[in-house]
Amino acid sequence: MLFDLIESGGNWLLRLDPESVRRMRELQGVVVCLEIEGLHQRLYLMPKEDGIAIRRGHEGPADVTLSGSPVTIAQLGLRGIQGKIFQDGKLTIEGDVELGQRFQNVLSQIDLDWEEFVARILGDVPARQLGNLLRGFGDWQRSARTTALQNASEYLQEEARLLAPASLVSQFTAAVDELRSAVDRLEQRVQRLRSLKP
Repeated sequence: MLFDLIESGGNWLLRLDPESVRRMRELQGVVVCLEIEGLHQRLYLMPKEDGIAIRRGHEGPADVTLSGSPVTIAQLGLRGIQGKIFQDGKLTIEGDVELGQRFQNVLSQIDLDWEEFVARILGDVPARQLGNLLRGFGDWQRSARTTALQNASEYLQEEARLLAPASLVSQFTAAVDELRSAVDRLEQRVQRLRSLKP
């Protein structure tokens, strides 16, 4: 029941972006196993003509198996399979790595036009107004975060005197680099003098 709901919801989202359905169709016949560590669960994802099938079991081996924590598995569609996620040991992959990458690329390239979807239900004008409201909120949120970081930085530098200003840090690192170069030159001179000793 739950997997039917997940599959229906996933295919509904895919249909909002017809290009994603086409890309998924190109992988028809592939079996991708998601192994969710800690929960000891396996999900089998099988691209099909009109979307994707999600099953708890599958006869035979999967073409590619991706194993990781629930958070790591959830991040696959958002961030993609990146080298860092493998190096950190957060995700392991078995089977056809290239196929796994292609499957993930389809997921990460889903481009949903929420405004178009809302327009079908509410009409063009309310959908546009809602879209503008959400975009404005996003802009405000980014601006508020930037302002908060600047204020915190200024407080820590000017009022609390816990952080040095960036200009002083730059001067200090430049002085350290200059001192390091001077020590290297001095070491080379000492080596030359030692080599001249009979």
